[in-house]
Amino acid sequence: MANVYDGLTTYQKKAIRDRLKIEWIYTSNAIEGNTVSLGDTAFIVQEGLTISGITLKEHEEVVGHARAVDIVYELLKKEKLEEEDVFKLHKAVQTSLVIDIDCPLGAYKVEVNGRYVSLDGKTEHKYYPHPRDMKHLMSLWFDEFENIKAQNLSLEESIKKYTRCHIAFTAIHPFFDGNGRLARLLANIYMLKNGFLPLLVNNRERKLYIELLSRYNLSVPDLNAKSTSLVEENDTFLKLYEFFLSEYKNSQTLLDEIKS
Repeated sequence: MANVYDGLTTYQKKAIRDRLKIEWIYTSNAIEGNTVSLGDTAFIVQEGLTISGITLKEHEEVVGHARAVDIVYELLKKEKLEEEDVFKLHKAVQTSLVIDIDCPLGAYKVEVNGRYVSLDGKTEHKYYPHPRDMKHLMSLWFDEFENIKAQNLSLEESIKKYTRCHIAFTAIHPFFDGNGRLARLLANIYMLKNGFLPLLVNNRERKLYIELLSRYNLSVPDLNAKSTSLVEENDTFLKLYEFFLSEYKNSQTLLDEIKS
């Protein structure tokens, strides 16, 4: 199976992985509203020190996401993803020091939650699937995505898998918080397993990214205990897939810089 790291020196392999890790942490956190800069993210991760003026919450989000990226690379040694792996990732990205029984860490949500969707000049409130439906919906998710063996997929096939995994996870929204970060972490397992770089969504494209996700979610039936499938590959799905396909250039550009 072809691998993007083939032909690189040991130094180059470490350099691109370290650079991608910083970019991954920075872009994913920035999409969720974290204001720590790329340079400060690198300093926190590489030096293990705090920076004056950065809130404890945002600092912990950087440290937690760094830990989560390391966990993803550990999971590449496995051939099957398990529920405990997902819970472990959730505990890493959710760094709250306050224990709240209504917002459990490393466990599915217990309270109903939702979000406001603003599209085409209109705003409406949409609920995520009910907590009582989590076991059923996550069972469907694991049925499709627990197999993380390398499958010799092409770049296009890997990004299609990334899109399906991401959409399914964010549509289920199994946790009270951290679902976006987790979706991008879990979906990248298929990119890495098949010899490609992680797909990093540029935070400057945050508005378009959220809009495409929202348009997809509004185009399909709500998920519940009666659902038998999680993803519908309709026109809005294809637009999101094309968006992710174009975003892969972010990682490829970093690799080209290391190789030059």
